[in-house]
Amino acid sequence: MNVIKNKFSSPYFVYSLLVSFLLLSSYIALFYGGPVSLDGSTVGNFIFWNIRLPKLIAAILIGASLSLSGYIFQTVLRNPLADPYILGISSGAALGVSVFLTIFTTLSTFGFELSAFLGAGVALILLILFYRMLMHNTVVMVLIGIGISFFFSSIITALMSYMEGDKIVYMNSWLIGNIAQPEYKELYMLLAVFAVVSSVILLMSNYLDVLQFGDDFARSSGVSSKFYSILFIILGSMLAASSVTVCGTMGFVGLVVPHVVRLIMKEKSSRMIPAVMLAGAGFLVFCSALAGMLSFRFDVPVGAITAFIGAPVLIYLIYKRYRGRAQ
Repeated sequence: MNVIKNKFSSPYFVYSLLVSFLLLSSYIALFYGGPVSLDGSTVGNFIFWNIRLPKLIAAILIGASLSLSGYIFQTVLRNPLADPYILGISSGAALGVSVFLTIFTTLSTFGFELSAFLGAGVALILLILFYRMLMHNTVVMVLIGIGISFFFSSIITALMSYMEGDKIVYMNSWLIGNIAQPEYKELYMLLAVFAVVSSVILLMSNYLDVLQFGDDFARSSGVSSKFYSILFIILGSMLAASSVTVCGTMGFVGLVVPHVVRLIMKEKSSRMIPAVMLAGAGFLVFCSALAGMLSFRFDVPVGAITAFIGAPVLIYLIYKRYRGRAQ
């Protein structure tokens, strides 16, 4: 029995399972992820190359980035509730975009990306300042992140009252989280940030294994917990910031996916990280395909699907983990 259990929880089996799920979801997203069928006509080819393929690439990169970011935050802060959405990184990016939409009359992709990065940077600076002042109190860090998120959200709500109608519609869709029609230049930015940051994280994955056991263990191992914790928080924030510039404040991907992967396999970070990225990519591609299949008279935001699926999964995981402790 243990042999069978170890076989199904081995990293290679999990990798193959996640790759199969990603390929199946990608096929559905490309050929069935919308109300228009691809019949090989000129219109069908245009939809394939200019709408569905960029949307698929964006979903893969964003899903992998957000899930890896959530894994980083949960490991470094040693808190299962830590993710870019709860810690205020996504809300900071949303605040930057709302300020841009309020001040400027013209819509610019570069302006969205720059303002989102600046907003996420403000949230990151606040997190690091509180992290240094509170001496690594990870529980309080999550509570402060929630407070920052609510504070930014209140400013966004106030700014939206000064926006015009089309900007309000765009901002509402952005706050829910959606992958509409990303441009290829946005994908280049996503790919560059993801490739560089994920490579650095993989190269330093052994430090993540040390940090997850606490400051005392890191100190006894000769690792500067403060330096590497802040470094990993910055790297995770960069992944989240680059993602939200394209999809908005997409929730539950960075929160739920790492928990599901940990439930399937328990390995060191160098093996967990590829599984987390594959699971996040497959999950968001599946949600994107499902949102496209449900879009007939109106566009269903992908963020609504991730919340619809992610919330029950999160409740189940919490129930399963703490069921025995309540008795």
